[in-house]
Amino acid sequence: MEGTAPVSSAMIAEGDTATVLAMLRLTMAEIDAALETMERRDTILGAEPDQEPRRVSVWLRDGVPRKLLVSEPNESGQMTVESAYWFVNGELRAVMQPFAGFFLEADRILLWTDEALEPMTDVLPQARMDRELALVAEVERRLASFGLTLQ
Repeated sequence: MEGTAPVSSAMIAEGDTATVLAMLRLTMAEIDAALETMERRDTILGAEPDQEPRRVSVWLRDGVPRKLLVSEPNESGQMTVESAYWFVNGELRAVMQPFAGFFLEADRILLWTDEALEPMTDVLPQARMDRELALVAEVERRLASFGLTLQ
């Protein structure tokens, strides 16, 4: 992150949800505050059946993704909501989707929240692993539309 040392899971006590939640908010805020100084690229992906085309934007610093913004369809296929992904040192770190938020390190979910950033405490280990894989695959697909990859 710009201006602060990255916090690793080794620095966060097991079950310290408050610290992880604070890092989630800090990561998003610090990167968002610096977006105007970054290179922005935009594209539109082909429409899927019964949906409008998806808009995708990426902000880069020195060719490395810092934020990815993707339009998402509502129940009628209109792109009215968005998912946002923040990156630290080329690694996916924070995600806000229409119904969930995540803080990750090394492609592992450290915190899973609802859309209001309230921690989800009833997530089963298999569901967490499945979501980790899905998030990384989703980001890889979106970055590929710009010829970019996760590091």
